[in-house]
Amino acid sequence: MKIVTVLLSLLFLCGCAGPEATATTAGNTTESITTAGEATESMTTTESKHFSCDLVFFGDSITADSNFGEFFPELSIVNLGVYGDTLEDLLARVDSVRAANPEKIFLLGGINCLRPDNVELCLEQYAALLDALHKACPDAWICVESVLPVGAELDPDGRENDAVRRFNAGLEPLARERGCEFADIYTAYEKNGVLNPALTRDGIHLNFTAYGPWAAGIEGFIEPKSRK
Repeated sequence: MKIVTVLLSLLFLCGCAGPEATATTAGNTTESITTAGEATESMTTTESKHFSCDLVFFGDSITADSNFGEFFPELSIVNLGVYGDTLEDLLARVDSVRAANPEKIFLLGGINCLRPDNVELCLEQYAALLDALHKACPDAWICVESVLPVGAELDPDGRENDAVRRFNAGLEPLARERGCEFADIYTAYEKNGVLNPALTRDGIHLNFTAYGPWAAGIEGFIEPKSRK
């Protein structure tokens, strides 16, 4: 099994939040948008080719907890999920994706900054993130993954999950506009308008054994080397 774990990502990161920075839908959001140029201005013009991988999973704690190496053992995988990351945090970490030199990037982010009143702002931040990733990794193929719902206990009035649905509705056309694929994984985890309680340990994070539906949802976008 050829897997590059999240420990490798620590070579590329500094000052990132640890597991104690638990993700919530009410996280702080800076009301500004960093441009793709600002996010990548520190990148060197000569890209290192000493390391490369098949897949990078880039996101927050929901990605950090994933075990996709179990589902795609033929592929080299770098997990660049960090607890507590907002879209602006992901934008600040684009250099770590470039350093991994991936063939494909699977991106999931937004739940830590998304609120009912800032869906459009988050979509603008997401657009800046995609632009930065394209600039940093011009040869990489990018898949935008839909944001998962949250549990009923975190959303008694339904406003948070309504924001998630509106955000996902904007993500799909945004992905197409930026030349990316879009994977709907929301549907696999939604039950009665909220995160399926059988698949989550706290209403936002998945059970560690609940990544099968996600893997199934993106399998069609992956061509393991043994199947080419």
